[in-house]
Amino acid sequence: MVNINTVYDAVLVITNKDNRGYITPEEFNSLAIQSQEAIFASYFLREMTYEMQGSGSNVQSDFSNPTLTIAQKISAFYKEETLTKSDKIFTYPVDFYKLGIVSVNNIGADYSSHGNIKYINKSPLTYPVLTQPVYTLEKTGVRVYPDTITTGVAIDYLSKPIKPKWGYIMPTAAQIASGVPNKPIYDPTQFDPASDSYSDTAKSYNFDLDPSEQTELIIRILTYAGVVIKQGDVTAFAQGKEQELQTTEQ
Repeated sequence: MVNINTVYDAVLVITNKDNRGYITPEEFNSLAIQSQEAIFASYFLREMTYEMQGSGSNVQSDFSNPTLTIAQKISAFYKEETLTKSDKIFTYPVDFYKLGIVSVNNIGADYSSHGNIKYINKSPLTYPVLTQPVYTLEKTGVRVYPDTITTGVAIDYLSKPIKPKWGYIMPTAAQIASGVPNKPIYDPTQFDPASDSYSDTAKSYNFDLDPSEQTELIIRILTYAGVVIKQGDVTAFAQGKEQELQTTEQ
């Protein structure tokens, strides 16, 4: 994970320099969520690009193999889950992002398009059976054939990254009187996505990405922040750093 307060401090130092403008915690959290989602989504395109280019073919060390590095970052979101059937559909988990393998009682199921499943079900040679199940993709989950299957369906999948949150509390009147600045104070209390509300200002949750993404997160947030505070030089600075970062990754 990447510490949310470290990124927050870096962004504020850069945006506040020469009184360019101030980003509220709520604005920062919104930009942080957007930046994390953009970086996470980029993993899959980068992995495909590296594999097509054969980027790791001449690398002597696994530690500098870009294909392996991206695969490692993606695998951090790998999960397994047994699904529950509801109205013919085995429903995805709430944190579902991308589907991997579908199995029925530890037997791998074959994928079929909606067009082909009609013909597969009609043919006595290809009709799905318990020892050779078939599945189709639905909006909320997978449909498994034969339809008599009600339990034992499991998937390997990638989960969504949990939304980051910079939480804060405001100083009390006594603290302000003693000289504490009247501005948000970082609250390191662990935010629980399962029970806490993002609408509450207190409690924090770190970025759900590999620690190596700290610089990329700062750059992306600054790019968006330049638009929010209407400071083109902030965006230009961030874009320049982004180009530098991309050069070092090639």
